[in-house]
Amino acid sequence: MPDEQSLKEAGRDLIGRIEAVMDKVDWSSMVEMARLLPRVRRTFVTGAGRSGLVARSFGMRLMHAGLPSFIPGETITPAIGAGDLLVAISCTGETGYTEYLSRRARSLGAKVIVITADPQSSLAGDADKVIHIPVAAPDIVLRAAVFEHAASLCLDAVFNVLSERLRVDLAEFQQRHANLE
Repeated sequence: MPDEQSLKEAGRDLIGRIEAVMDKVDWSSMVEMARLLPRVRRTFVTGAGRSGLVARSFGMRLMHAGLPSFIPGETITPAIGAGDLLVAISCTGETGYTEYLSRRARSLGAKVIVITADPQSSLAGDADKVIHIPVAAPDIVLRAAVFEHAASLCLDAVFNVLSERLRVDLAEFQQRHANLE
């Protein structure tokens, strides 16, 4: 049965693994994406499972920065097309739903950025740009957990720098923040 010490050690192990991955991320790819985001017409973000939660969080952050963002599958999501960007997040790069949306977005003229732990995956093969989160772990559960945390931190870093560069002030941010909670 887990005790306080074993949970603390497991948490420290995760933080260590995430830090090691963050040191190996190709930040120039993140810079490219950060520069592209304000120039596209709209950004659509997608993923499945926990990667989908990371995608939704990033979409929310883009909205906070004043950039139009949408989640495919939501009833208020408009049609994607030329001038738009799809950011697809998948640890394995083999998630069927995410792969389908990526191929569909490209066929409709949108650019596609894939964030994945496997740059040789099917999903990555269909992308205009691949951002590699270099996670290596002995089992998929640990690998996915480290990927999702590292991807989330990378995307929050993009938001933090973008909002500063776009000069999003606190009052604007607060006006966009949810208030029906």
